[in-house]
Amino acid sequence: MKKKRFGHIEIPLKRVHIELTNVCDFNCIFCPKSEMKRPYGYMDTGLARDIITQLKSGSICEKITFHVMGEPTLHKDFFAILDHANNERMKVGLTTNGGGLGGEIGRRLLDYDLHQLDISLQTPNERSFVYRKAGSRTFESYLDGIMEFFRAYHVKHKNTVFKFRFLNTRFRKKNMENRIGPVDVISSTAELRSTFSFWAGRIYDLLGVARQDRIAAMKAIESLVAYKWNVVEVHPNVFFETYVLDDWGHAFDGEEIREAWAGYCFGMRDHFGILYNGDVVLCCMDFDGNTKVGNLNEASLQEILSSERLGRIIEGFRHYRLDHPYCKRCLGSRGFASWLLKPVASVVGLNVLKPFLYKRTSLIK
Repeated sequence: MKKKRFGHIEIPLKRVHIELTNVCDFNCIFCPKSEMKRPYGYMDTGLARDIITQLKSGSICEKITFHVMGEPTLHKDFFAILDHANNERMKVGLTTNGGGLGGEIGRRLLDYDLHQLDISLQTPNERSFVYRKAGSRTFESYLDGIMEFFRAYHVKHKNTVFKFRFLNTRFRKKNMENRIGPVDVISSTAELRSTFSFWAGRIYDLLGVARQDRIAAMKAIESLVAYKWNVVEVHPNVFFETYVLDDWGHAFDGEEIREAWAGYCFGMRDHFGILYNGDVVLCCMDFDGNTKVGNLNEASLQEILSSERLGRIIEGFRHYRLDHPYCKRCLGSRGFASWLLKPVASVVGLNVLKPFLYKRTSLIK
């Protein structure tokens, strides 16, 4: 698709993140919720509708994703907002912790043909589920609800991209763990492969997949390693994905950080975020609104994305130069060696390897 411009950004972006709320019914210890300084709240329903209309009329993105912080299905008008997106013929992605899929939320979602549905499963067994601090839910009831919803939804909407996300803790974050305690989920290549094999088998049994149709995915699983982002298609339009444990731009780090001397980010290049209060931020990792470039209660999206300030930031990204102080911290490091190498890794990893993997998997993240 040929790129056009909307303000300073090239469009269409792959996605725009819309945060319907930063309230969540889980309290995962590896989530920066505990470090968030913003007040809790919910997006005004009229604002949510207006955002979707602006994004669609400007052809700004290929899809919207309900995700930054919080659990989007907790918004009281969640389904009314979904209806508006459908009326605008906007592709919708939903990222959910899955806690409500076994109840009324899941039953109502069966009537919606989403473009993509991501379940942040993260902790694949009862031992690690305690890291989620999910109230009175048991691991078995949580998983049973998700699996039953998945079976019913996939049968009805086979073209929806379905992703199960797992947390990969191969590399420990010592400063993070000093604050929140040890985090040990998938922590080795052997554990990664056995976990994915187990969950793939569970899905195959649930869907009644023939043995010969399982072989290719199982071979792909056996080639995975635990030190990086992984995504593998285990069934048509059903993916498993791992994310390496991240400290969210040093959110848990009390030590002084060396600001990055260069770097690359996908912010405003394949996505940006809109927080529940209307703040437009550079990327989906900005959990606290530190990179706010405007507010949609005060200006249109056209005005915000055409601002001189944003123009300087984007021009910097094009030349691997970081203009915003929060970006310098996010991509910064504590040690000298890491400070030297991390900017290079961000350029190679995000600008070269990840787009290549997108094409390989035909997956729009």
